[in-house]
Order: sequence, then C-alpha cells, then structure tokens
Amino acid sequence: MSKVVLVFPESVSGVINNMVEELCKHGFAVQAVYIKDGTSIDETLKRRLLSEADIYITGNYEPIRAEDMDEAPFLKLIQRFGSGYDNVDVQAATQRGIYVANAPLNSTSVAELTMGLILALLRNIPRADSALRQGIWRLWIGHELAGKKMGLLGLGTIGKEVALRAKAFGMTVIAYDPRPDYSFAESHGVILMSREELLKTADIISLHLPLTPETRVSFGEAELKLMKRSAYLINTARGGIVDQQALVRALRDGWISGAALDVYSVEPPDISDELLKLENVVLTPHIGGATFEALNRMVKVVVENCLKIVKGEPPLTAVNQVIKGGKQ
Repeated sequence: MSKVVLVFPESVSGVINNMVEELCKHGFAVQAVYIKDGTSIDETLKRRLLSEADIYITGNYEPIRAEDMDEAPFLKLIQRFGSGYDNVDVQAATQRGIYVANAPLNSTSVAELTMGLILALLRNIPRADSALRQGIWRLWIGHELAGKKMGLLGLGTIGKEVALRAKAFGMTVIAYDPRPDYSFAESHGVILMSREELLKTADIISLHLPLTPETRVSFGEAELKLMKRSAYLINTARGGIVDQQALVRALRDGWISGAALDVYSVEPPDISDELLKLENVVLTPHIGGATFEALNRMVKVVVENCLKIVKGEPPLTAVNQVIKGGKQ
C-alpha cells in the first residue's frame, strides 16, 4: 500500500480532508499534517515524513532540498498543490528518479484577484472602507481603468487570463514575454513590445513570471525608475521577483503612485516591515489561487497524479522527466 503524506496550512483543512477521503477510497494510506498558517514545518518532522512517504503532497512553501530527498528511500513523487514549484530542487529530484508535479489550475483565480487588486488600488477601496468604519465620511477620488495601458510582464496562462479581463474593462493591453504567443496576441489585440518600452509606457504593470534564477530580484530600482510616476505595480506572481526594499523606496519617495501585492520576498512579512506602514499599497496574504473552485480542481488532478504513480506512469502535470517506474 502506497503511503501519501500531505502537509498543508490549517486554513485549507476542509478542502484537504476531501482529498484525504478520495485518496483513501483508492487504497492509499494517508497521513495529513496541518501547519499553523504563516509558519513552516519543523525540519525534523519534514525529514521524518519524507522518509516514510511514497508521495509527498505539500501546500506549504518549505524548501525540499537534495539532502531531504537523500533521506526518502521510498519517495516517487513530490506534488505541489499550486502552480509554483520553485521551492523544490527539481534537478536533485530528477537525478534521484523522483517526479515533481504541480497543479496549475488556479489561473482564473489569480487573474480575478489581479483585477480585484487593481480596482482596490485605483479606487482607494481599502482606505475608504477603513475610514468609514472609523466614522470618517469623505470623497475618495480614484481612476477609471478604461483607456489605461495594462502592461503584462509575462504572457503565460495567467497573463493571458488577465489580458482578457483587462480588455473587458476597456484597457489597452501591452505585454512582454521572452517567448511570446504571437497567435494569442494577434487574436486578442495584445500589443507586444520590449521590456524597457513596456516599463516606460504602461499605466499599470502586472507581473506574471515564474521565479527562476533569471527572474529572481529582476525587478528593482532600475525598473521602478523607468516606470511613469503615475504608474502602479501589481505582483501576484512571486515575491522574490521584486527587490522589496527598492519598492518601499519607490512607494515612499514617489517614483511610482502605488502598488498592490499578494506575494512577498519573505512570507509572511514581518509586522515591522516598512511596506506594511505605507498607505499607497494594497496587501493580501498570498491568496491568489485560494478559491474553492480552484482548490477543488487541484484536488482532482493531484489524486489523478497519485494514481498515475501507482501505475508506474508519469503524473499528468509532471515538470520533470525521470526513468519510468521511479527511482534510478
């Protein structure tokens, strides 16, 4: 009987309990471990869980390194519950015959949050709500989206979903992607341009890039100073892409007008972080993919991936290739 270990934040226990039931129905031995939101699993516990698991499913962002895998003799699959897998050493996994898979089924959720953050930022919704609750009635003057230039850095699955929604708001969509989908751009009126030209042109810049060695801290002082002083930055991708200290300076000193963030260089950010003290930024706690619809879609693909592993087949959403059957 294959053993499946799940490690997740407490806040998603309801959905994950449904996944546990589904896995048990298919004959898996399942152990679910719930971690207090905003914390990491104890390293000793993580190593022990990995050492016992055939399949390790995680919704937390703790790193899974080569040395962790060395102590996991039965491990055949590391399954991320979400799109990102930058916390997993994929090369080490491949060398050890371990599949790594993600569950990239939250693009609609992330795109909708992106638009929500833009509206919240440009219409001062959080500040207006906070003031009204304090008995302050005032007119908060904001900006319309219609006619604005939406700049997308990254035109992958999520970037495309954002593009469609931005077009529906009457925005002009401009985009940069190192490997652009010319057919999509032409079909939907997305204007492709260089990264520098986009930074100088866009009224709103939304990041939709994976976190890789090339993109890590790739959006810093130089990029922020290329933006218009009236422009806004949105990040629902990965916090590690942005130089957060440079962003604080940009927001504080008026290089840009504002920002909305769902992701941070350190998660959760420290309560003393200056970013949390600024009024021209809207902040959410990495909830981009957190909708019941997305989570239920991810449960289905994760269960299917586990069944594939038992059959000696590659997972549907594998991000690496290993020798059939698991361990090399």
